[in-house]
Amino acid sequence: MRKQLTVGSLIAGRSPVQTPAPTPVSGNMPETTGRAGSFSRLQTKPQTTIKRKQVTVKQHDQTISVEQAPCQTLLQAALAQGQPLSYKCRQGYCGKCRVLVVSGTSLLDAPTKQESEKLDQKLASGYRLACQSTFRSTILD
Repeated sequence: MRKQLTVGSLIAGRSPVQTPAPTPVSGNMPETTGRAGSFSRLQTKPQTTIKRKQVTVKQHDQTISVEQAPCQTLLQAALAQGQPLSYKCRQGYCGKCRVLVVSGTSLLDAPTKQESEKLDQKLASGYRLACQSTFRSTILD
């Protein structure tokens, strides 16, 4: 117990008021590790890793994974993510950005008219033009 001064305790002849010492709060406080009273390392729940949806493509014997980026072309998303895809015109005429989609086809919109004309039979084999293949704006699971 410690003494607490109040207006009444300063009056001559009155005994000082005593109050209990504050007690530490426990309960929902995080547990600490290390020394008592050290909050440098708090035990926390492990964070869950969010798995992002990806399209995996092959171009010139190189496999590349591109994270889903709604409303962007496969080429735009790959370049923004630092993935090395070959390209030239970005219009779908040259065919230099042709890729074989290994996985994640459902994340892409249907082939454009330009892709259909340029790729013809290869479209059925899983080939797409990265400059024309657009990610879907909404992803259905």
